[in-house]
Amino acid sequence: MTAHLGVEPIGFVTGVSSNVLRVELHREAKGFTKVGPFGSQAVGAVNSYLTIPVGAHRVVSIVASVGIKPQRSSGDEAGATFSEGQYELEAVMAGRFEGDKFRSGLVAYPPIHAPVFAATQDEVRAIFVPRGASSLSIGEASAAAGQKVFVDANLLLGHHCAIVGSTGSGKSCTVMAILDSLIERSLPGAHIVILDINGEYAHAFAPESARGENARVTILGPAPRLNDGLYLPHWFMNNEEHVALFGAAERVQEPILQRAISDARVADALLHDDISSLRTVSETASIVERLAQEKNAQAPIRLQLESLREYLRPLATAGGHLAEVWMAIGVAAKAAADQCDFSNELWQATTATQKAALDALCSTIRDAVRDACSELGLGSGTVSVDFDAPVYYDLQRLCDFFLPQRIRMEQESDPKIGTYVATLQMRLNRLLADGRYDFMTRVPEHEDPLGSYLRLIFGEDPGCEGKRRDWPGPSERLPDPALEGPSVTIFDLSLVASDVLENVTSLLGRIVFEFAVRRNPRAEFPVLLVLEEAHRFVPARRGGDESRSTDVFERIAKEGRKFGVSLLLASQRPSELSETVVAQCGTVIAHRLTHEADQALLRHATALTSRALLDQLPGLAQQHALVTGVSTGVPVAVRVRDVERPPRSSDPDFIGEWGRPDGRERLRRAIDEVAGAWQAGIARDLTAGGDGASGADTDDAPQTGVP
Repeated sequence: MTAHLGVEPIGFVTGVSSNVLRVELHREAKGFTKVGPFGSQAVGAVNSYLTIPVGAHRVVSIVASVGIKPQRSSGDEAGATFSEGQYELEAVMAGRFEGDKFRSGLVAYPPIHAPVFAATQDEVRAIFVPRGASSLSIGEASAAAGQKVFVDANLLLGHHCAIVGSTGSGKSCTVMAILDSLIERSLPGAHIVILDINGEYAHAFAPESARGENARVTILGPAPRLNDGLYLPHWFMNNEEHVALFGAAERVQEPILQRAISDARVADALLHDDISSLRTVSETASIVERLAQEKNAQAPIRLQLESLREYLRPLATAGGHLAEVWMAIGVAAKAAADQCDFSNELWQATTATQKAALDALCSTIRDAVRDACSELGLGSGTVSVDFDAPVYYDLQRLCDFFLPQRIRMEQESDPKIGTYVATLQMRLNRLLADGRYDFMTRVPEHEDPLGSYLRLIFGEDPGCEGKRRDWPGPSERLPDPALEGPSVTIFDLSLVASDVLENVTSLLGRIVFEFAVRRNPRAEFPVLLVLEEAHRFVPARRGGDESRSTDVFERIAKEGRKFGVSLLLASQRPSELSETVVAQCGTVIAHRLTHEADQALLRHATALTSRALLDQLPGLAQQHALVTGVSTGVPVAVRVRDVERPPRSSDPDFIGEWGRPDGRERLRRAIDEVAGAWQAGIARDLTAGGDGASGADTDDAPQTGVP
C-alpha cells in the first residue's frame, strides 16, 4: 500500500502535546468530505481517522473534536463572521503505520506544519483487520460506513474484557455478539461459562435457536433444587467459603468450625458406622442429663438407660475399632442404673443420689466418646484431612455431633466457649432448616462428585462413560454429545436467595480457576467466564467491607491469563465494580454512560489515547459503543452487529401491556399461580430442614436472608 500517492493533504499540524494534535484544515477541505482516487472520504468528522507522515512511519490519529476559529481583521472591532474563520480540529494519536502494517503506540511525534491526510479506505481496513491473528467481528465503524471492526480474539480473551453501559444501551446484545463470533468459528474445544443473574440467556440458547443447534448447551437453574435444577455441593467449599457462609467470627468460632468440619470430612470419608454410633451415644447422654433436671423423670431415664444398653450390646460383641469403648459405656450404664434403683414405675423426680450417679455416667460417656474420636483420628489437635479439600461430609451430622463434640472438648480449657459459639450453632441450624438452601446443604453423597461437576461445567456428560448412576443433578437440558460445537454452560442464578448468591458465585469461580491452576500443562483448556451484572458478583470494596466473591474474581483478573481463564464482564454501573478487576480488563467496550462516577472510573482504567474519546459516552445511541484496549489497534466508535434471538433484556412494553383488553383476567390468573407456588414454597421450607428433604419446588420462596 503506497501512502497517499497523488492525494493532497487536508491540513497541517499546528500543535502537538503528549497524545493530542491540533490541526488546521485547508479551506477546500472545510466541506468535511473529499473525493479522490479512494472514493468519498470523511474529512474532520469526529471519530474519523487521520495519518501524518513522520520519517518512515505514518502516525494514526482519531478526530476527537472539530470547530471554527473566528478570524478578525485589525480594523474590524465587530469581528469576522464564522464563514471567514479557520476550521480546526483536535485528534488523539493512537498508533502508527510501518509500511502497510498498523502497530499501536508511538515511536516519534509529528513536527509543526507536518501535512495531515485523511486515512484511505485501505488504511482504515488495515487498522481494523488484524493480520496474522485470529479475529472476531463485533460490528461496523461508525465513521467508516461498511467497514467491519475486528478485534484480536486472543488479546480480547487473554486480557479480559469489560462491557459497560446504562440500562437499555445494548450491553447484553454486545455480549451475545462476541459469543456469536466465537460460536461461528466452529471451535469444538471452546468452553464458555455464563453466570446469569437475571435469567436472560437460556432464551438466547434455546434448543430451537441457531446457537442451540451449534453449541453444546447446558442450563442449570433457575430452580435452586436437586434433580431438575441448580445444585452445588456444600462440601466443595474451602475454609474461607465455609466461614463466609456460616458467618463464623474470626477469634473463636472460626477455628472451632474448621476443626469440626475437618473431623466431619474424616468421619464421612472412612467411618460412617462408628461415627453414627458415637453420635447416638452422645445424644443419649445429653437426653439423660436434661431429663435429670425435670419433674417426673425416673421412668423416662430408666427407659433411656435400658435402651442404651440394648443398643451397645451388639456393638460390643461385634468387634471392631471401638468394641472396648462400647463395652465400657455399657458397664457404666448398668452400674448407674443399679445405683439409681429405678424400680418403681411412678413418674417421680430424681433424688440427689440418682442425680450424682447420672452425672457420673454422662461424664464417663463424654470421656469415652472423646477418647474414641482421638483413636479414630478425630477431635485431635492435628488432623489428616486438608481443611480445603473437597471431601464429602454430612452437614446435618456436623451440626448435631461434630460441632457440639468439638465445643465440649474446648470447654475443658475455657468453660465460656459454648456461649461464644452459640450464635454460630443457631445460624447453622437455621440454614439447615430452610429448604431454599437445600441445593447446597442437602446434596447427597454420590459417585465422583467433583469430577462429575467439572465435566458438567465444561460441557461433558457428568456421568462416567455415559452412566449417570446416582448423580443428583438435572436429567434434562444436558449437552448433546453428538454436537461438535463449543460448550456453553449457563448457571441461571435468578432465583438464588440473595444472601447466598455471593457464596455461590465465588465457589463456582474458584472451582473453574483451581481446575486450571492444578492442570499441567497449564492453559491447556482455556475457559471464558461471562459475568452478567458483574457489579453483583465483583463489588467494589467500600469502607473495609470484605467480599469473598470479589477476592476470587480479583485473583482471576490478576492471574487468570497465565492459566487460560478469561473474564467477560457486563455491568451497568462500572463504578460499583472492583477497581482491581476493571483495571485488569485489557479491552473495554463502553456503551452510553451518563453517571460521572462511571465515566471517571473508565478514564482511570483506560489508556491515555482513549480518555479524550470517552466524553462521547453520554450521547451514544443504542447499540453503539466505544471499543478501546489491547484487542483493537486504535480506539474505535462502533455500531455493534445485530444478533438474532438476543437475551431477554429488552425494555418492557408498558403501553402495549396496559392496553390489552384481557389484562385484568390475565392478572387474576397470574396472581393465583404465583401466590400458590410462593406459599407452597414457604410451607415446604417449614418441614424440609430436619428430615433431609430435598426442598424441591421451594425456589419461589421469598428471598430473605438467613437470620
